[in-house]
Amino acid sequence: MKKVYLSAGISLILSFPYIFLVFHEWNFLLWTNALFYLGLIYLLIGSIILVWSSNFFSAFIHSFKHFFRVINKKEQIIQEIEGKVIEYYPTQKKPIPPKPWIYIGLCYCLISILFSLQIVYFGR
Repeated sequence: MKKVYLSAGISLILSFPYIFLVFHEWNFLLWTNALFYLGLIYLLIGSIILVWSSNFFSAFIHSFKHFFRVINKKEQIIQEIEGKVIEYYPTQKKPIPPKPWIYIGLCYCLISILFSLQIVYFGR
């Protein structure tokens, strides 16, 4: 959990030099855009972790393994001789929490939207 907040702080600090590397000048609008992109990246990472930790694809993988095991007669005979029981797909013991990633991404996006509204309505 602390690593996520540490990486969020580091990415916020590194967003300033990122503007200089890409655009060769610092501009509040460019920094706001970079902050929004960072928020989108954090949201994407959090969403991937959420899908991965909920074992969404484990059922599909288990179904394909079971399907190919049933089709393959040689494998079926070996299982009958050895007396193996069909294994269920394993569940993950300690999933990575996706909430901090999603919250940080939402905060970055909302802050950048507020800064964008400030630029549009109140000028630069």
